[in-house]
Amino acid sequence: MAALKARLDEVSTGRRLLDDDMDRLRERVALETESLGELPERLEQLEHSMQRFVGVGDKVRSAWLLSETEHYMRIANAQLGLAGDVDVAQTALSLADESLRELNEPRMTPVRRLLADELNALKAVPRPDTEGIVLSLGSLADSLHLLPLKVAVPAGFRATPSRPAEPLTGFARALAASRAAIASLISVRRVDDPVSPLLPEAEQNVLIRSLDLELQLARLAIMRGDAGMYRRSVMAAGERLQEHFDVTSPDVQGAVETLATLASAQLPEALPDISGSLTALLRITATDGPVNAATKGSR
Repeated sequence: MAALKARLDEVSTGRRLLDDDMDRLRERVALETESLGELPERLEQLEHSMQRFVGVGDKVRSAWLLSETEHYMRIANAQLGLAGDVDVAQTALSLADESLRELNEPRMTPVRRLLADELNALKAVPRPDTEGIVLSLGSLADSLHLLPLKVAVPAGFRATPSRPAEPLTGFARALAASRAAIASLISVRRVDDPVSPLLPEAEQNVLIRSLDLELQLARLAIMRGDAGMYRRSVMAAGERLQEHFDVTSPDVQGAVETLATLASAQLPEALPDISGSLTALLRITATDGPVNAATKGSR
């Protein structure tokens, strides 16, 4: 039981750390969203400033497309790095590539090459049913108190009526006495199924609580994209179920099978780095300026 309580403390600590991480990620997402929300205003200011140049139509259009490309790239990086949203990141990079294709600027070819590599990397990332996994873990956590625990002895005993013994004589009496003597020397015990002691109510509560925290930790891990933490928590919950609960119960068997299925879910071990295209784009615009970078090669 000491090991169980130690694991409970460890899981509680892990959950607090994940909660703190999630809070920090939410703050960063909020900051990035606020920053991205300022881009349309910046683009509008850029459009007004471009009207002072000769050949306003082409230059404004090119500068707009370039700024739009940067906008989509920043969205992709924020969504992948902070929220772990692969689908949104892939969509944003595709829009960025479309803007560069429409720009048709040879100097942007290396950026498009990096975009192609990043899009291929995102397409290869496994897409687990995160919502379905979270719902399954939540449903299992809600049913923990209904699962039967292992018991050390049968719930009740019932005496088996025996027929009155018939009087024995001679050889039969001697044979019965010998059998009784041998039986008193022999005890039979099953060793293939280890006996678990019946847990006191307080320890049962600790067990249920530790399992609940284990499942909550798995839910946080899958939402955070931490595949290692997710698998460790799901497997630990499955082992604890088999160790302390009545595995002959259909409900327990179903719970164990559910956890085994969840543990085998294909998850991305690490998300790809998609910052290369944005870095290359910013390097070009920092060197040539946004207008020159967009129009330099088309002169």
